Amino acid sequence: MATERAYWLAWSKVKNVGPVSIKRLWEHFGSLEVAWRASAGDLLAVDGIGLLIAEGITAQRPKLDPEALLAQHEKENKAFWTPADADYPALLFAINDPPPVLYYHGDLRLNDLSGLSVGIVGTRSPSPYGKRWTQNLSTRLVQAGAVIVSGLAQGIDTYAHESCLQVGGLTVAVVGTGVDRVYPAQNVRLHRQIVETGLVLSEYPDGTGPDRKHFPQRNRIIAGLSRAILVTEAPEKSGALITARLANDYCREVYALPCSLDNEKGLGCLRVIAQGAQMILGEQALIDALVELPPVNVVTPAPVKTLVAGEQGLSTQLRPLVETVPVPDLSPFFTQVLNAVSVEPISLDQIVLSAQTNVGEVLGALTYLELLELVTQVPGGTQYQRV
Repeated sequence: MATERAYWLAWSKVKNVGPVSIKRLWEHFGSLEVAWRASAGDLLAVDGIGLLIAEGITAQRPKLDPEALLAQHEKENKAFWTPADADYPALLFAINDPPPVLYYHGDLRLNDLSGLSVGIVGTRSPSPYGKRWTQNLSTRLVQAGAVIVSGLAQGIDTYAHESCLQVGGLTVAVVGTGVDRVYPAQNVRLHRQIVETGLVLSEYPDGTGPDRKHFPQRNRIIAGLSRAILVTEAPEKSGALITARLANDYCREVYALPCSLDNEKGLGCLRVIAQGAQMILGEQALIDALVELPPVNVVTPAPVKTLVAGEQGLSTQLRPLVETVPVPDLSPFFTQVLNAVSVEPISLDQIVLSAQTNVGEVLGALTYLELLELVTQVPGGTQYQRV
């Protein structure tokens, strides 16, 4: 008989069923093994699963053997967790769309260190001001006992990781490739240093190369792993703002470093401050605020059928600004997804069916389109609409 771990993996292979739906299946049935055996009628009771999705699930399941799938996957990938594993980060499982499979490289166990984990994000081309304050904040946070989480990208991410390591701290790099791949290439040495003492994480299997659709998706993992997110320098069109919005959706604290109005590289920070993020007013003031944060409501990821999922509020403090903007030149894929979104709210399942691709790629595209302010997520559910 296959283990619950095998069913988390198997569900991740079902087309048109993404992380949100898998978490809801677990919440509804108490076990993904039970959900695997559910009829199409029973699946319809799960929020967000319509008739076409339910019929698709029942058609695909006979072609997937969870036990054989797990055995093959373990041969092809060095190390990975599912929420059925005790080492899967409880803080990450508390979000509404945790990765059903999380690949790792390193030795850090996040369940022991999630008390004060701080994400630091920002532009790939920071000014001397942004660089200096990123280094200062990362160093002081480590000295206060924090684990630093970032994305191993050029710029702010790199300075956050490096400053952490220089003072003997623990850092987690969440990447948009397989954990065995390094992107950008100039961070090979940094990648190796992180693996030696910290952790490299990804929801993509070993061997996966860089793909721009992956990076908006990985931002939710950075936000989910962090008690608080710091945006130290970011322009108005920056992936760091996606991370800030997601952190706000997950009921995590968001802080931003103020800057001069003449600094275009930091205008995104001013924007999130105007929308409700707290200003970073100094190293010690930030640390004092972080140590006073109330605990995040989490559940143990390992399958216990009586567990109740952690509360997931959806605040509108960092909602995208609703403006009329010219539609930029988009790739055919992004255009296809945009065309699937109507002015009236439409469910994620409907967008997936209309775009005729998988949930993961659609979510990545929607996040990118949100950054461009072409679509917005409707508060309180997995619905989207055109701006």
